[in-house]
Amino acid sequence: MSQLQEKPIKLNNYQTVYLEGGDSNSETILFLHGWTIAAEPYQTTLQLLSQKYRVIAPDLPGFGKTSLPNSVADYNGYVECLIAFLAALNLRQVHVVGHSGGGAVGIALAATDSSLVKSLVLVDSTGIPLGSLPEVALRRLIDFPAQLGRFKLEPMMLFIKALIANWIFKPQNMIQASWIALEKDLRPLLPKVKCPTLVIWGDRDLFVPVKFAYEFYQKIPRAQLIILEDEYHEWIFYHEQKCVDFAINFLHEVERSL
Repeated sequence: MSQLQEKPIKLNNYQTVYLEGGDSNSETILFLHGWTIAAEPYQTTLQLLSQKYRVIAPDLPGFGKTSLPNSVADYNGYVECLIAFLAALNLRQVHVVGHSGGGAVGIALAATDSSLVKSLVLVDSTGIPLGSLPEVALRRLIDFPAQLGRFKLEPMMLFIKALIANWIFKPQNMIQASWIALEKDLRPLLPKVKCPTLVIWGDRDLFVPVKFAYEFYQKIPRAQLIILEDEYHEWIFYHEQKCVDFAINFLHEVERSL
């Protein structure tokens, strides 16, 4: 597998690190990690993607190794940081792959700047209000332990490391990000997502229920839908090759249609 490099970047409104891999002359995938963690736990997926594409995976504002900003108020805050980030790397158009909260940020980015996002892959994405905190916490308490036995050791340890570090060192953003996922509704933006979109979902996802997948599929104009049997919210961490195969097949289809 190709090796990933961790690189720092300092902008006026965004200071972070990002993982980069693949051929710099290839089409670029912007990979957006889920809430509460960072890019690092996705290393296997990123390495597999980088065999075919250039992959850029930043720690989103307030997570992982970001030093600025401490938190953002809403999805617009994430979008502003990412637009500045991509401009600094001289990237005028990217494919976007987002898992969980990263998928919601990808939706907001695609709806805000349609010229920037060439295609969008949503993996068990937030973006529709999840419900009350007690209800969501209960679903999560069932969902996460149910899949622990499927995790490989390294991604599980990286996942837990990122989760604990964020809650200890960045509690303000963790609380703000949780509120965004619980309350903010991106459904009014879905018709504005003009790029080809692939929605992939585990049918056993209790944290972000599969009914949301159908809403994204129905309301994003150029969407395709794949529902995976017997898979939970974090299936991307233990079926990395399956996820990458779906994404790459879709991106090849998009490129052939252009």
